[in-house]
Amino acid sequence: MRHATVSVDDAETSRAPAAPSRPLFAWCRDRAPLVAAMAFFLAMFWPFMRKGEQGEWRRCFLRAAGRLQAREILHWPDEVNTYAYPPAMAMLAVPLAKLPFRWSLAGWYVVNVAAMMAAITCAWRLTGGPSFTGLRRPWSLVFWLGLLLASRFLTAPLENQQFDVVIAACLLAGCLALARGNDNLAALWLGVGAAMKCTPFLFVPYLVWRGKVRAAALMVLAAVTINCLPDLIWPRPNGGSYLGDWIGVFLLKAGRSAPGVWDSDLILNQSLAGLINRLVQSGLPLSLSQLPSALTELSPGTTLLIRALVYGLSAALLAVTFCAFGRPGKGALCRERTPCRSARAEPWSIGIRRNGTESVRNGTESVPYRVLPAQGIEAAALFCLMLLLSPMSSKAHYVVLVLPCFLVARAVVEGRLSGRAWLPPLLLLGPLTAKGVTGKPLGDLLLAWGLPTWFVLLLLAAVWRLSLDGCFTASVVRCILRPCAWLRAAHDPRSGQGWRSFR
Repeated sequence: MRHATVSVDDAETSRAPAAPSRPLFAWCRDRAPLVAAMAFFLAMFWPFMRKGEQGEWRRCFLRAAGRLQAREILHWPDEVNTYAYPPAMAMLAVPLAKLPFRWSLAGWYVVNVAAMMAAITCAWRLTGGPSFTGLRRPWSLVFWLGLLLASRFLTAPLENQQFDVVIAACLLAGCLALARGNDNLAALWLGVGAAMKCTPFLFVPYLVWRGKVRAAALMVLAAVTINCLPDLIWPRPNGGSYLGDWIGVFLLKAGRSAPGVWDSDLILNQSLAGLINRLVQSGLPLSLSQLPSALTELSPGTTLLIRALVYGLSAALLAVTFCAFGRPGKGALCRERTPCRSARAEPWSIGIRRNGTESVRNGTESVPYRVLPAQGIEAAALFCLMLLLSPMSSKAHYVVLVLPCFLVARAVVEGRLSGRAWLPPLLLLGPLTAKGVTGKPLGDLLLAWGLPTWFVLLLLAAVWRLSLDGCFTASVVRCILRPCAWLRAAHDPRSGQGWRSFR
């Protein structure tokens, strides 16, 4: 008896040191997204700081901020590492430009970390996701699958040290405010994003389409006002305008040259214009020596062909997307309510309705329904169009794809999209084509083929597929099929009805 007592005491003593680790493991498990974010940002800190004075932050933005404070010209067309952006970003870089360089770079990394976390959080809310704490299946699978699809484009802006993460955070915050019914706040956030990059102005016709004309006007006013502030704070001695210089030097030049030509290497341009420009010039190159250059002189016929293809396809993409949005003058429509096929349907009963859940009576049984967030779907389509229709889209600009990646991941897990049909091409075109996986030579060749552009096109097709579940589209389909049903009933002898019953 004494021996058994000693054995039990020894066993309890041996298990005692392991007890404190259990709460720590449970804490990390319940906050897995936060732990992963901390590990990711710690891992990216050294590559971000290692570039030092050779990075874009020093060569482009701090240099432009110094010129702005000295009241000098910002935009030089023939300068190496030229500042080709609106004056808003140079103005926003001024506070950090007053610090020593290393402190300035570290501060810019902190700003990027905060913006990245805000962007992912807003994208997750627009997907309909719950709190990150205690994330369980199926939401946990949606979160990690969405991050996997967007992983290549989450690291690119941190490597380039540019404003793309900040722009993405502003746009996603504006879309979330729009989903919550705060149109004025949404217009201000969208206007801040548009002040730094022109492609968010695509939200202006969207807001008008949704009957939010005042929000569209407020967005334009906010973007223009922010870019006019440098002229008021640091006026030029000769009375020139920073915003006017940018419009004359860069914006108008894009209209005069062939689509896809910008102040960067042509293979870095992953917009629709860049893809078509490369395909027209060299097709699909099989070696690095065949890669086209943006400096190549194009004949007038070739330029006209590129413009016709780019503008025609852009108009077609816009038309299909806005048709999928439904009737103008209405708010974002709730997507068609599809019955849950899973026994664990409660986590999916999170939609955009005020009551948070939705169900209908099917006989004597209440059947839960999954409601896709319509505002998130429409914002994801606009983000894809922003990248495709831009005169220049690099991989760093693709950080806004975190929202459509989350939506596609949810649709796959939920069963709205086939994982076997959609996931393999998305993985092959996205994270598996990173240069860290393929190597730089093959990675440059894949960029020349425009694989990121095809990735966006495939995401846009998936968002279209989700939009086709909308109430408006369903009503149109019913209107089309109703006459067919009438014809079948009229010719069916068992119905006992003739043509008179349909008059």
